[in-house]
Amino acid sequence: MIELKNISFAYESSREGESQLRHVDLKVEKGELVILAGRSGCGKTTLTRVLNGLCPQFYPGELTGSYLLDGQDALKIPIHQLGTMVGSVFQDPRSQFFTTNTTDEIVLGMENIPLERSVMQQRVKAVCSQMNIERLLDRRIFLLSSGEKQLIAIASVCAMEPKVIVMDEPSANLDSGAMVRLGALLYRLKEAGHTILLSEHRFHYVRDSFDRLVFMENGEISSIYSRSEALSLTGAQLTAMGLRPFEPPSFQAGGAFHPKPEDTLQASRISCMLDGRQILENVTFSAQSGRILAIAGPNGAGKSTLCRTITGLYRSMGTVQINGEYLKRKRRTQKSFFVQQDADYQLYAPTAVDEFLIGKKESPGLRQAALARLYEMGLEPFAGRHPASLSGGQKQRLLLALAAESGRELLVFDEPTSGLDGYNMRLTVKLLQRLSSEGKCLLLITHDMDLIAETADCVLYMEQGKLRYHRNVLRDL
Repeated sequence: MIELKNISFAYESSREGESQLRHVDLKVEKGELVILAGRSGCGKTTLTRVLNGLCPQFYPGELTGSYLLDGQDALKIPIHQLGTMVGSVFQDPRSQFFTTNTTDEIVLGMENIPLERSVMQQRVKAVCSQMNIERLLDRRIFLLSSGEKQLIAIASVCAMEPKVIVMDEPSANLDSGAMVRLGALLYRLKEAGHTILLSEHRFHYVRDSFDRLVFMENGEISSIYSRSEALSLTGAQLTAMGLRPFEPPSFQAGGAFHPKPEDTLQASRISCMLDGRQILENVTFSAQSGRILAIAGPNGAGKSTLCRTITGLYRSMGTVQINGEYLKRKRRTQKSFFVQQDADYQLYAPTAVDEFLIGKKESPGLRQAALARLYEMGLEPFAGRHPASLSGGQKQRLLLALAAESGRELLVFDEPTSGLDGYNMRLTVKLLQRLSSEGKCLLLITHDMDLIAETADCVLYMEQGKLRYHRNVLRDL
């Protein structure tokens, strides 16, 4: 189905002699499910863009080599035609939305093929049932959570049933149940003869269905493993490669968390309405300094909304105390640092190092401290780069560094390891643990079970805008 020979690509904005892909050779058979793996920045996303024609037809640059798709020269196929053969799910689902209504978005690709109305209706019903997202039909896209947007993007592509499906980090924002359903959907598509390429850091949900793992380093394919070979890699080998394990982590939520009057953060009866819908209903909890609280729950449970109200970004009913002081919204924003899931909303400076200097009087000491934070997160080589030119994982790590340097006591992170490989996830874990040991109060909104297993002291679980439980984490099971 796919044959790449000596593919190299350099973006138009790349420095002279710098290429994102170098001499890539790869054959993928019809009906194969292939994982593209490697550390952030290794070239996985660029390879997916070559496969779907965005490089160089949308992202200008120099592409050399040959690319055959089902026996045709894909480099000569017009991009509108290639789009019906290769379906794409992007790392940021917003970048592929064209409508404001979820149902319209799911059918848009099928309308452009075009398909008969009855066929479109049948496919929408089938894919939404398979993914358990009927509740998301006929909703405004803007008000969905990031995970719900990801589900709509996946449904829109799978409903088209293209010959090849290319997905870039499709599980990054999904809860555990949605990941399992995505794995089942991909297995069904694979069995039906569709070819699937998955650029991914989390492997749990396709552990039993992938055929090969393609490991990339510095824009090149370093190794290709069969499924049995990949599953035989030891924990030490996976760590050295910067990958995550294939097995899910071992931990469970144990005894109930008991709040204390001296807890750093105390939120009482928090309720919030957005666009006429009740998002939060009477949520009461507390968090302590020197401990990490993970906030978990299914997509759309209200986790991000809760933290936006706590930090003063949203209006809400209820009260919030920080260090025993009742604070209004403005004071809460001054006392806390909230790292949002979408890094683009929080990066403004012309270079990564200048992000640390916004609103401050520059000095050699301040710049040195900023460089030290960048080094801590493996970002020192990108200090002079514009934040917009960084990968999604690099932007996320930059915001983590900014939060660490902020000096604020309450730090809130929304999916801090979304899109991070194993190596950078472990860097993030070390930073979060160090901040906790320094007495910071940390809240992590996350679906990442690896992150919860490594860092969380307790878990607050939400569902349908309500607090279901708040328990301590038990490890070493």
